[in-house]
Amino acid sequence: MKDLVYPSMPVLVEADSISEEYFTELSEQYDQIQSEHKKWYRFDSSKGIASHAIVTKMMDDLVGNEKLLNGHKQFNLFVDTFDHHVKQLPYITEEIHYFRNELNRYGEAPELLAEMIELVACGKWQLFSARYHRYEVSEYDAAYNVKFISSDGRFEVVYNAETGQIINDPVNMGTYNFAPGSIHPWKYYQHHKYDKVAWKKWSNTNQISYKEITKKQSRHGSTEQKKSTEELQKLIEDIKYVSQTCRSCRLTNGICSV
Repeated sequence: MKDLVYPSMPVLVEADSISEEYFTELSEQYDQIQSEHKKWYRFDSSKGIASHAIVTKMMDDLVGNEKLLNGHKQFNLFVDTFDHHVKQLPYITEEIHYFRNELNRYGEAPELLAEMIELVACGKWQLFSARYHRYEVSEYDAAYNVKFISSDGRFEVVYNAETGQIINDPVNMGTYNFAPGSIHPWKYYQHHKYDKVAWKKWSNTNQISYKEITKKQSRHGSTEQKKSTEELQKLIEDIKYVSQTCRSCRLTNGICSV
């Protein structure tokens, strides 16, 4: 249904943004819009139309009020609801795709790699493949780029292990996942459809295209990359070991000498 043009659809919500009533009203609006556009034949686009209306409403409510979700008790419900409706769309728009960069800011990734390593040791983030985040740029050596994803697979962040700083440039930056990847066939398909396809079409930002990025020399697989990644993996394992050992000592009232 890629020939479907999403109609401009008003979503009437009176409750305060991100309140419990807000999500109840969104659900009611979804049901109403879907019912109004229901077609009793094979190619029914009502779910996509209704979900696009909800996603648009949620984006509008967040833009210009970016601090709204910071530390909010309804944060998980917001992103769960948003991602759910994105995954009901027959295709995502350029606007929705770039909104991933707004959402990724809520991952609360620290600015420094050293602080991220501590979070990894606590199980809040995990080291992940940075294969597509090591394209050459003039500002730093991309061979040292390393990538982390949040425990729920939504948020991504890239650091340079040589400088210890977060990477935010449009070539190698991390992005938000509407449908985190998985070896499960259906989840794999959703990640491809809603994250990868749009990334190849519109890139990370409108500053540089996917083709321009992939034409750059990749530092992935270089000696420097392999060595730095191995050193980082060892460091993380060492910190995890110390953390788990000390935790075990505390639980048994023992004395940790590590």
